[in-house]
Amino acid sequence: MRMHSMAFFFQIAKFQSNSNSGNKNGLYGKGAKKKLHVDSLVIMEVQHIPDSFESVHQYLGTYLFPLLEETRAELSLSLKAIHKAPFARLVSIEEPKSGGKLLLDVSVDSWRNTTKNGGKESYRTLPGDIFLILDEKPNAETVMSLQCSTRTWAFAWAKQNPENGYSAHLKLNFSKNISGEHDMQKEFFIVFLMSITTNLRIWNSLHSSEDAKIIEHGDEICDRCSLYNNAVCAEKLGTSLSSVLNDSQSAAVLCSICKTLCDHMPSVELIWGPPGTGKTKTISFLLCKILEMNQRVLACAPTNVAITELAARVVQLLRESSKAKGVLCSLGDMLLFGNKDRLKVGSELEEIYLDYRVDRLVECFGQAGWKYHTTCFINLFESSNSEYLILLKSNVQTSPSFLGFIREKFKSTSSALRGCLKTLITHIPKQFILEHNIQNIEILLNLIDSFGMLLSQDNVTSEQMKMLLSSPEVFIDFPNSSVAETILYFRSQCLSSLRTLQASLNQLQFPSTANRESVKKFCFQRASLILCTASSSFQLNFMKMDPVNLLVIDEAAQLKECESIVPLQLPGIKHAILIGDECQLPAIVSSQVSSMDYLL
Repeated sequence: MRMHSMAFFFQIAKFQSNSNSGNKNGLYGKGAKKKLHVDSLVIMEVQHIPDSFESVHQYLGTYLFPLLEETRAELSLSLKAIHKAPFARLVSIEEPKSGGKLLLDVSVDSWRNTTKNGGKESYRTLPGDIFLILDEKPNAETVMSLQCSTRTWAFAWAKQNPENGYSAHLKLNFSKNISGEHDMQKEFFIVFLMSITTNLRIWNSLHSSEDAKIIEHGDEICDRCSLYNNAVCAEKLGTSLSSVLNDSQSAAVLCSICKTLCDHMPSVELIWGPPGTGKTKTISFLLCKILEMNQRVLACAPTNVAITELAARVVQLLRESSKAKGVLCSLGDMLLFGNKDRLKVGSELEEIYLDYRVDRLVECFGQAGWKYHTTCFINLFESSNSEYLILLKSNVQTSPSFLGFIREKFKSTSSALRGCLKTLITHIPKQFILEHNIQNIEILLNLIDSFGMLLSQDNVTSEQMKMLLSSPEVFIDFPNSSVAETILYFRSQCLSSLRTLQASLNQLQFPSTANRESVKKFCFQRASLILCTASSSFQLNFMKMDPVNLLVIDEAAQLKECESIVPLQLPGIKHAILIGDECQLPAIVSSQVSSMDYLL
């Protein structure tokens, strides 16, 4: 993977720098020159992509040069707008102790021109960003002046995240080493041009054909189980779908789900519809039904906007369903991941977003997590008298009454425990936490509310409360025995529920260590519905988890065909459902050559 990434970067960054080298057939075709002319960059020869192929290897290889040409075109457009791009002055360029002469540590001062898209987004350095390093402040004439033989410039690529998350210290791969010239007190600037992360991921996927069965056999039909699966799906889902979807939408969902039940061969199902036919509504219900069937599915879309819209629709359906049933909504089966700034994750989606979920679960699994707060709540019912005596001995004059002490302790303890328990219901998949634990949590939360209401009343004194929390038999001597009996009943029920839940949750295999990496791994391993852009799905190649067997791509017509290969080649993908309308907005292609005849 790394070799392919480096090869891609250097092929894009490589403009012939030595006209006497004898190489007349450079990367950009015959006649490539030393001078950099953005308007006249020679377009590499790109062959037409046929409709059929003899092998998967030929199919994947056909997209390599169109992808390079497309990246070149995007780079050319970025160079033309260099005077508007984010830039900074280089403070230092150093060679690290290891990594080679073309891997350099760079420090910069503050970035300027940092807003883009009309000032709505602020630039932040991310892996895959391409820069131009040059010896003058960027302006409208910069690109044309680079042809001057006395100018020094190089392309650079951000290989990893900036140190400490700041864009002032970067580790960059350079197309050539210019650290020596910087040491000669020559001033240099760094200019952000574009991100090649998506194209890098496509490039790597095009060089891998290990999991290409769905590409090779996706159009075949299984005769052994199609009729049986159709009957089963119609019987189980027909009524629930017809009450919400129209006949066409219901048929699309049934047909798609039936194909995913086949274990004999891969399949690709297309759901097509013009604007206003409810494609997003259909796919949302499709994903909800697949969740109910306990299948692992990856849902993708071309853009961050499209995937967050789809995620929001599915979350809304799940919340509406939980509300109708009168139960707490569990979202642990869903997992959205990607760059938070680009996804623009708001409050409506944060509970399924990976980083937010990891933060909550790290707290919940930690030393001051659900185990600690469960024990604290048990101690409230069993050890409050002794704790109050210790408090009196330490500070007699300012100590509250026992009733005030219990009320305050109950308030803080119940709030912390409630937060942990709701985190478990919200962020742990139902299949893992199990239905009986969810029910026990809901019962316990109701008991806590009831006991809290009893504590807030004024029909029990401090001395009486001391007795009630020390012995289960004292209510006989109370003037108002019904109040004492009620308090003791809820105390007993709370303790029983706490111990039952504590024992049951201890049997679950939560991460043994509450660090971010182990919890992140847990989230990916347990999620049934993973959502991300098609490009971001490349990261799943490096996740140790059970493979997903179903891929759903929304707005598929807006996705370059070669980009769809990224999720299609993930390990385990056996079925794919593509939703879209080719008559609407197509994939954006910068190169006039690559866009001809739908080359990408």
